[in-house]
Parts: sequence; C-alpha cells; structure tokens
Amino acid sequence: MRIAVLAQSWPGLDAAPLSPRDAAAIVSESWLAVDSGADIACVALGDGGPRSADALAGARSRVGGVETVEAGGAVIVAPASPSARWEPHALAAGLLGLAAEHADRSRPVTVVVPVGDEAPAGDATDLWLGGLSQLRGALASLDLVVAVTSQRPLLGLRGMSATLRERRESDHALAVAAQRQEERWSEIAREADPVAGSRSLLGASRLSDGPGAGAAGGLAYCLAAAGGRLAPAGPLLAHLAGGTQAVEGADLVVAVVPSLEPRALDDGAVPAASALAAAIGVPCVVLAPSTRIGRRDLMNAGIASAHAAEPGAPGLGAGVARVAQTWRQRD
Repeated sequence: MRIAVLAQSWPGLDAAPLSPRDAAAIVSESWLAVDSGADIACVALGDGGPRSADALAGARSRVGGVETVEAGGAVIVAPASPSARWEPHALAAGLLGLAAEHADRSRPVTVVVPVGDEAPAGDATDLWLGGLSQLRGALASLDLVVAVTSQRPLLGLRGMSATLRERRESDHALAVAAQRQEERWSEIAREADPVAGSRSLLGASRLSDGPGAGAAGGLAYCLAAAGGRLAPAGPLLAHLAGGTQAVEGADLVVAVVPSLEPRALDDGAVPAASALAAAIGVPCVVLAPSTRIGRRDLMNAGIASAHAAEPGAPGLGAGVARVAQTWRQRD
C-alpha cells in the first residue's frame, strides 16, 4: 500500500510546535511501525506564511533581505531574519537582488513570496521604495508569484476594512479606524491599479478588486502591483515541495494539520491533499489535534474521514498509528 502524506506543523506539549519536517519524520516512523510493508512518502509543507520555505529541504543562500531555497524549479524566499513577518524594505531589497542576479537570463526565473495573511512589520507600500513603476521595471526579470492564504480583496464590503470590523461592528473607534483604512487604500489603489493594469478579461477589472489582493495587510496587493501574480498558497507549496510526485500510485492521501477548522478547508494542506487525491481517484483523510467540522462539510471538501490526536510527538505518533491501523485493514 502506498501512502502520500502532506504534513504541516503539529502543536507541541510546550510553547514550541513540531516543525513540518519533524512532523513528517514522526508520521513516517509511526506508520511503518504499524505497517512495515507500506510505501510511504511524506512531504513537509509550510503554512503559507513568510517562513514557509523553512519546511523545504535544500541549500540556503541570502540575497539582500531574504533567504532563498530552490524547489520545484522555483526560488522560494523567506525573511533573512528569524522574524515570522515580512519587512517591506528588506523584501524589496531581496527581490531587487534576485532580479539583478537573473537579469541576463533568456526566461524570467520564478520567485515565490509566501505572504499568508500576516500583516507585514511596517507599511506595506514601503515595498515600492522609490516608486511603483520603477520597481515593476526593475523586477521584469522575475516571474513573481505571491502565495496567499486568503481570497479577500483589497477594498469593498469583503475587503480589509470589513475584516478589521468582523464580529466587532459595535465598536465605534474600530469603525472609524476601518473607514480611514478604506479611504487610504482607495487612494493608493486609484494610482496603483492603472499601473498594474487589468489581470483578466473574465475576472476583476481592477487589481484591488481581485481575490487575495487584501491578504497580509495589503502586502499581497503591493507585490501584485509590482508585477506579481496571486496564487493560493496550499496547492502551490504542495506542488513545489513534491506533493504531485508523492501521490503518484498512492492508495491513500493524508493531510496532517495543526488545526481543523472551517478555514482549514479553504487553504493549506487539507485542500491541497484533497485535490491531489481526487486527481487520482483515491481517498483523502485528515489528522488534526481536534476535529470540529461536520461530516457533510468534510465530504463536500473531498475528505473521507478526519481523525484526532493529542498534541506533542507522542500524541502525533499514536494518532498516526491509529490511522495506519484503520486504513491497513481496508487494504
């Protein structure tokens, strides 16, 4: 039986969670302890945020304010500092450095910037440095891909300001702050949207209206305006990490995630694993510390079953053993 696993981080017994790589190693060891004859391929997967590249194997190098690692034919970047947030100036310096390194190539090099949905450490528009048009021209040698974990547009009823007020609509001070934020970004978009141009004849006519433009406190919009294209982080990172190859010939696909909530069905390892399993017609199951999603929603998301396990390495190992025993019996 061949098993393909997409493993994100796992809650630890103390404050520090298990990294995706550590979680993947525990999954493989625990599964083989139950079924030594299984052929298991575990892929460590980042959460889509700025430090997603940490889950990838490979040599690291530093360019400007970013650390880079190559995977799947692309260059994935992370903050050069230990921070879990992007600093716009440092990110711009790193991208300009990469563009200069590859300026003489016949084809643009693909550079992936995972931003997730974490606001940057600073004003997102600081990314543009001396000006948006100048930055777009300087980054022309890059095929810039912005990995997001939210489909929120920049402006409007479903945009950044609406998210700021979510479930706190009665807070007057927050309402004022949200209105000011909307006005500021509307003014920015009036100047930046024409520079960015239309992305699709069938989609939103303005970049600020496009899905994902409002992710990461507007950083996704600023990167897209500078020439990037927005993409859901989960499927993209799964492909770059080798998920497509891992599921070849698989009989079961497993997603190991740190939480299973409704949002986890929209991006991350769960929809990535579900899509890969559906493409080859095999079941997909999920292992998480707790499962609070109904069976109907799981089925709609292409998940055959969800299994719970305790935090920490022993809990993860025990949970994997139970899943392995369950699905071994169906082999």
